[in-house]
Amino acid sequence: DLLAFDGIRSFAGGQASGLQSDLLAENQVRELSNMTLSPKGSLETRRGILSFSTGATSAEGSIGGMRYYDTAATERLVTVTQGRVYTIDSTGSAKLHPADETWSQVSRTWGSEAQNWADGFSAAIDTPVKMAQFNDKMYMADGDGDLYYFDGSIVTRQAGKVRAITVTTAGSGYTSATAVVTGPQWGGAYPQLITTVAGGAVTGVTVVDGGSGYGSTPTVTIIGDGSGATATATVSPPPSNLRLLINTGNRLFAVGSGTERNTLYASDILDASVWDSSNSAVINGDDGDEIVAIVAYYQNRIIVFKKRRIFQVTIPPDMTTAADWTIELISNNIGCVAEATAVQVNSDIFFLSDDGIRSLIRSAADDFTSVGLPISEVVKDVIQSINTAAIDVCTAHFYDNRYLLAFPSEANDVNDTILVYNTVLQAFEGTWTPNVMQFALTNFEDEGVRLMMKTTTGQINKYSGYKTPAQVTTADYQDAGVDYESYVRTKDFNFGDPFSNKYGSHFEIIFDDSFSTDASVSIQRDIDVGDIDVQPNLNISSAALTLPFTLPAILPTSVKKRLASDLRAYEKWRLLNIKITSAANKMAIRQITAAANPDTIEVQKTL
Repeated sequence: DLLAFDGIRSFAGGQASGLQSDLLAENQVRELSNMTLSPKGSLETRRGILSFSTGATSAEGSIGGMRYYDTAATERLVTVTQGRVYTIDSTGSAKLHPADETWSQVSRTWGSEAQNWADGFSAAIDTPVKMAQFNDKMYMADGDGDLYYFDGSIVTRQAGKVRAITVTTAGSGYTSATAVVTGPQWGGAYPQLITTVAGGAVTGVTVVDGGSGYGSTPTVTIIGDGSGATATATVSPPPSNLRLLINTGNRLFAVGSGTERNTLYASDILDASVWDSSNSAVINGDDGDEIVAIVAYYQNRIIVFKKRRIFQVTIPPDMTTAADWTIELISNNIGCVAEATAVQVNSDIFFLSDDGIRSLIRSAADDFTSVGLPISEVVKDVIQSINTAAIDVCTAHFYDNRYLLAFPSEANDVNDTILVYNTVLQAFEGTWTPNVMQFALTNFEDEGVRLMMKTTTGQINKYSGYKTPAQVTTADYQDAGVDYESYVRTKDFNFGDPFSNKYGSHFEIIFDDSFSTDASVSIQRDIDVGDIDVQPNLNISSAALTLPFTLPAILPTSVKKRLASDLRAYEKWRLLNIKITSAANKMAIRQITAAANPDTIEVQKTL
């Protein structure tokens, strides 16, 4: 029969490994590893990661957290590793902050010992630590104990202040009086008060300055030349055991733990020392489904994710109490299974549900009887490889128009794989191999915006995706100095005839600008158990001609390289896929073409 052709001229459809491999679209492939899609639809090896800081490492199993802290005076990358806080400057130099101390009552001689009640933080090694910057402070919560913050210098507890003094008994015989409040438990300053007297009775106590350092309600004593006056103080410190934190609407919002696992708390406006109990609400009661994530959204909204439900909380800017909040159900059968995967993506929110990656806008548009497919349905096999026993360590970030989902695969209990979704092309770029426990965007003044990745051992690496094509070198295609493999496996080509056997003719691959000197090509037919090496140890690096003089014009720098190989030596087959691998360095592919002769006569004989 006549020669038939099949192939891929554009890879813009990305990986679709969850679908039948011979039914993929013309621009889809079966598998991508450590590859990325260019806007023009070609394929190339993804950029590598550079070592940024090795001063905050730990044993594998540490979770913690990582966020970038930026004020007019200080820029630091804050990371919690092995249960301790490290702050890292733009050079990668890490400072370890002291561990927290448990304070107990002891007898001391007044003035004989200097005490530092401030610096210190400790958390369990395997506990996630959530962070949010607010009022020039980086707040930290681990679900066990007090709320802490880093102020650019030290780490300390966030305490409360005296908000009001209420006279409970006016007393008698006073011509003057002074209200005295016991000292703050966590250091800090005493409040400044004005006590008023009229008709021999104490009529009020005005709080001029509430002081600081109060972890619980202090005792108020009224002294003077009368008797019988009593008063109580009002203090609203942060609730204990907060575990989720966000900053929106000039307030900190947080979620509690244990019996308060469904309570959403709000601080006062621009004041994290005041958390009035009236500024909290239980989201849908204790419905057997705890809050997993909270994400700040547009128009004064907070999206609250439970494992099987999604709620929208609208908070008016002029709210006085949580009674002003509007709580609405978005979905009663879709939720988020891993807190750090809920990420704002442009005007949308992506999150990992129990059946894959979903979009909030899509989920909100579905009704209860017709739930749309997850975005990740075309890579369902990858989603199914997630270790559900360790799914809570999954994390995600939106960077360079890509949703990066790091997850533990198979039996791993730490993140060992990244699934990449290109939001511009609306296609999956396959999987990447860096082990990432947290992502963070930094913006150090001498660098600009960079994506940082914290490994399973606490080392922090910088993704090289910010470099222009003219800036990259071979070192930008290594992970912290180590080579990594990249490859593409095409769909199963049927050459327009899914039924006939074929006699192979040839295939051709067009490589774009590449650095790799160790590439290989293999094929797999429907009759094969594994791959068959066809072209091993290929040098596909783009050769450049260097002239001994300067031309009066700029020549194009793009260099194409074509590779063709014979397929006639192989037995007949019905389907064929091609795998192209680079053992190290950059591989760029523009087009793959294959040719074969269908044997339609044999089909007719069989029939």
